[in-house]
Amino acid sequence: MKPLRLTALVVALLAGAAVQAPWAADAPKPSATAADSQTWRDVSPDNLVLIETKYGTVAVELAPDFAPGHVARMRKLLHAHFYDGLTFYRVIDGFVAQGGADQDTSATADAPVNPELLKAWPPLKAEFDAALPKSAVFTPLGNPDLVAPQVGYVNGFAVGRDPKDGRAWLIQCPGVFAFARDNADDTATTEFYIVIGEAPRRLDRNLTAFGRVLSGMEYLQKLNRGNPDVDSGVIPDAAKRDPILHMILASDLPEKDRPHYQVMRTDSAAFAALLASKRKPAPEFYHRPGGFPNLDICGVSAPVRQSGN
Repeated sequence: MKPLRLTALVVALLAGAAVQAPWAADAPKPSATAADSQTWRDVSPDNLVLIETKYGTVAVELAPDFAPGHVARMRKLLHAHFYDGLTFYRVIDGFVAQGGADQDTSATADAPVNPELLKAWPPLKAEFDAALPKSAVFTPLGNPDLVAPQVGYVNGFAVGRDPKDGRAWLIQCPGVFAFARDNADDTATTEFYIVIGEAPRRLDRNLTAFGRVLSGMEYLQKLNRGNPDVDSGVIPDAAKRDPILHMILASDLPEKDRPHYQVMRTDSAAFAALLASKRKPAPEFYHRPGGFPNLDICGVSAPVRQSGN
């Protein structure tokens, strides 16, 4: 495994120094009125992952209802500062940005698996879909999908669903956060990827997706790319791989340094109005009669807003 490297900021935070975190927001916090709470929900700091790159900070919300084992593993990895100083080593334009230790469970003579990595972080059982808790509210998109029997939203996440068995899964839309794996199902360990291009729907229910980017996609788009025709896009020159300066859960930061995010409730009247506006946009510009009755599930995301303390 590559040696871990903490940034000066992290060292200062761990030492208790008064350092302003790069992800600390300075926008005013919205007032928590009753009407506001019916439209917006707070993102739990236990589910908020902050990825510091040299371009800016990427914020990701985890979805434990869909993959509790993978979320638990990610939290443990973050508590251990596993990703600090590692890199985005496989970045394919229009597809994914993959980060971690550049190790998987597929050993070859040229790239043997680090046994210490497998010992510390053994392969996980795949969680390609889940039976959601009764408290989860599924809001249908309201039109057919080319891939899933039914699509819609749960807590702001784009979701596929099979009404026959009730199983649901996060859709591989742009910004989805998932674990990479080898060919066998139960082989994910530590390597994550984020979709940075068009939705690779062929991956739906084939890899474990357990989060989505809330902000910072523009920073992921700046990452150095690999050649997709050479070693599946792995960047051969380590010096050209963009580093993960730091990756942490918001709950592990001092409260004063935690950014606050809110996601529009996808079971709210406001979100229903948003969907309606996409189906029948402003006639001043869109002149096609009848609007657009069939929406793309990856084309309408739950709005996100950030606030400060």
